[in-house]
Amino acid sequence: MSPENDSPLTEEELALARRGEALVSAAMADVHAPQSLREAIERDRERAAARARAPFWRRHRWALGAAAAAAAALAVVAIALQTGGGTTEPSLNEVYAAARLDPTEAAPAALGGAPPVLDARVDSLVFPDWKRNFGWRAVGRRDDTLAGRSVTTVFYRNPDGVRLGYAVVSGDALADNPSGRQVTRVGKTYHVARTGGRTTVTWSQQGHTCVIVTSSDVPQARLVDLAASRNV
Repeated sequence: MSPENDSPLTEEELALARRGEALVSAAMADVHAPQSLREAIERDRERAAARARAPFWRRHRWALGAAAAAAAALAVVAIALQTGGGTTEPSLNEVYAAARLDPTEAAPAALGGAPPVLDARVDSLVFPDWKRNFGWRAVGRRDDTLAGRSVTTVFYRNPDGVRLGYAVVSGDALADNPSGRQVTRVGKTYHVARTGGRTTVTWSQQGHTCVIVTSSDVPQARLVDLAASRNV
């Protein structure tokens, strides 16, 4: 083996390899990615760990390829975000994920009314202003497109600093069946599930699929109270 081939990676190559690792981590953390894609990315991570123990001359050859593969994986995830993975409608998991993202716009203005509402709507369904009655203040908004459907999320924060995402899907209610236990309030059914330190509440309002996603530290009964406040 020549001294040149046994030399360590350059700073540029190391930086590119680290960038590839970061891209893989981002892709794995994004729950929008299809399970098959996430499993494939995980296999690539395991292979990358083995390669890190290989001689320098092999790592030199793999550095650019690893970064390129990671970038391609993240690109597929980005496509899944916008297309819903090629399905005709988004899955509930994709909607839950959208409700966990960061806001991209300022909070909608309060419009008052009884019950009070915000200046944000999906078709005829207007988002609630929960500040006065429940202490949850609107702090932001975002709009996503999943499988051709627009998904509008308004974010709220309570006095303890806990953030909540309330997302509404445009068009007819999704065919995807919610998981979790069923809670009935005033004749309407709400599906409540807890997973990964988060609680989700899913229901149909005015023909739209609605979801709430927040920390499991918030009592589930309180979240159902918020959802049921829309049942007017």
